[in-house]
Amino acid sequence: MYEFYEEPRHLNKKKVIIFSILLIVILLIIIFMIAKKISSPKNNPETPVVQENNSVIFSSNDNSISVELSKNLNLIKYDSNYLLDLRSNDNLDIFIDRQEKIANRELLDVVKADNVAFLQNFEGYSNPSDIKELSVNNNLAYTYSFHYLDTNLSKAFYLQIIWLEINENYYIFDIEFPLDELNFYTNLVTSVLASFQVK
Repeated sequence: MYEFYEEPRHLNKKKVIIFSILLIVILLIIIFMIAKKISSPKNNPETPVVQENNSVIFSSNDNSISVELSKNLNLIKYDSNYLLDLRSNDNLDIFIDRQEKIANRELLDVVKADNVAFLQNFEGYSNPSDIKELSVNNNLAYTYSFHYLDTNLSKAFYLQIIWLEINENYYIFDIEFPLDELNFYTNLVTSVLASFQVK
């Protein structure tokens, strides 16, 4: 009778030991995976890199360009036809695109034609600016801006377009936000252009 009761106890101890070892192995694997995920750099192009100085680096999907902007802007990267498409829930939109340079044509002429064509797309625009020349990291650029009414949102917006010539390409920036936030976004265009990198 003693042996009859001893055998099941021996089996129960064996099961408990096996179960404990399996549980420890599973926990170690989970801890290892979490540690690896925390320590490894983010290679996903949809995940921006957060810098220590409270800014975020956004790169295009092909990693050909990047911009570093304040984390406080709450920008999210979207997949679209643009080279880089950043938007926030506060209706701040930053679109960056690239076009090949047009041979035998001055950038100013290209921007003038773009300005005329762009304004024709907006019925309710106002306060169009003159086209102004800029120097962005010793590269030629031109900019213009205007206000327009978004009838879907019943809200006025500020829109600034910048054409930047670098080597054999034009980089076109379309930066827009609600007009009533103009004071808040005063230095936004400067920040975008100053942090813009072509890789």
